This record gives sequence, C-alpha cells and structure tokens, in this order.
Amino acid sequence: MSVRLTTDQLQIIREHGERTFPEECGGLLLGNIENGVRVIQAVLPLENIRPDSRHNRVELDPRDYLRAEREATKRGLGVWGYYHSHPNHPAIPSGFDLDHAPFIEWSYLIVAVRDGKAEEVRAWTVRADRSQFDEEEIGLVQ
Repeated sequence: MSVRLTTDQLQIIREHGERTFPEECGGLLLGNIENGVRVIQAVLPLENIRPDSRHNRVELDPRDYLRAEREATKRGLGVWGYYHSHPNHPAIPSGFDLDHAPFIEWSYLIVAVRDGKAEEVRAWTVRADRSQFDEEEIGLVQ
C-alpha cells in the first residue's frame, strides 16, 4: 500500500513542524482507500497536549481524535493516518513510535525538522505482527 497527498497537504505538514519547532507536532490524515492507495483528502493539524518531553514526544487530545472521526464520517471518509515531526532527528520511526502506533491500517508520516526548517517527509506502515515499520511510497499530486 502507499499514500497519496497533494503538495498543499504536504506543505501543511511541513509548516506545522516548523511552527512548533523545537517541539513535536502531530495531526491526522483523513481520506479513503482507492485501489490499495490511501488517498488523503484532508490534513488536520492538532495540538500537542503532552505536558512534558514535548521536544521528542507528542500526544493528541482524545477529544480531537473523536472530532476528526466525526468530521471524516460526515464527509464519507475515514481516518487513515497520522503525522508527526522529529525535531533535529531523521524522519525514521523510533521504538516509541512503534510501541504507540495505534493501527496497522494507517500511514504514519514523519517530517524531519532541522533547526526550524522542515526537511524530508517519509511515510511508514506497521507490519501486522507489529515487529517494525516498513517505508511506504508517498505519491504527490497537485
């Protein structure tokens, strides 16, 4: 499986990472599945509510997640992914990311933000046995 985003959606993710630097940011990806591709229709930047370790951890408000699910349902979509930033760290999932990835069906995007400037964005999926992430292709459309 792969994930498809627009360049504008990717820019929203990159700007969110830059705006919250040196803290992590996070958000949800709403979309649908078309021919085995997660097609993202909306990116929802959310607030990091974690009270500590915000430079290397992000926590989303469960009420924001509930609102995202309701919004997705209203639009005939689903929540198919999550993104977060890695301030001054590569866009590679950590062991913490693996332990806290809620769904094997999702795409997990990570934007590396170095010294306040967004760099690469990579996408990952969790194996069914939850042993590791595998990188997935990001398809960009205008």
